[in-house]
Amino acid sequence: MSTPLMKFENITRDYVNGDVVTHALGGITFEIQKGEFVAIMGPSGSGKSTLMQIMGFLDTITEGTYLFEGKNVQDFSQDQLAKFRQQKVGFIFQAFNLLSKSTVYQNIMLPLVYGNLSKTQRVQRTSEAIHAVSMDHRKNHFSNQLSGGEKQRVAIARALVNEPSVIFADEPTGNLDTKTGSQILDLLADLHTQGHTIVMVTHEEEAAQYASRILRVRDGVIESDQMNGQRRRGGYRK
Repeated sequence: MSTPLMKFENITRDYVNGDVVTHALGGITFEIQKGEFVAIMGPSGSGKSTLMQIMGFLDTITEGTYLFEGKNVQDFSQDQLAKFRQQKVGFIFQAFNLLSKSTVYQNIMLPLVYGNLSKTQRVQRTSEAIHAVSMDHRKNHFSNQLSGGEKQRVAIARALVNEPSVIFADEPTGNLDTKTGSQILDLLADLHTQGHTIVMVTHEEEAAQYASRILRVRDGVIESDQMNGQRRRGGYRK
């Protein structure tokens, strides 16, 4: 059997503030295989965002084991973690997090500036990512000239440009209307069909139905972990 892309064994995460200890995650065990589209669901305060931050090397675990591509993340130095964030993962945020005074092209190319690619390679990667999200006609526009849906497409292209092992989408439809949200979810579903691994945090049941697997978190533990045999396309409703 192939090595899981991500493997978590009894992971916990505690936050300490003086004498107060908050247990965000209480012993979680699961695996994600390469090529899956997993939705992580749960109410506010359930631990789903903490889990994504740990998965994306933005936070660390208190106890347990996290293996990424077979490597123990706890053994990584800060420099190694930063390198993994830059090379292995792409992030899509609810608030887009684009540079308002930079063009679509510049925003998408930005993650490549810190790599070892030649200028020709950077240009090719950026052009391919722009084309993948159908934003060729807007590549020279500034991000503050775009609609919400266009901004999210740019954010998706930026997440794709480094050809990461996994794309994390944190409430990707949270700032979008119903029609635009449906288009973004269709785009994520298309990327999954092309072989990309996607992990999406959402509190919206209908958004989660686009995933092939739904992992439900409550009070810092996994409540259920089920394959989704009735995936939606084009039917998202807020």
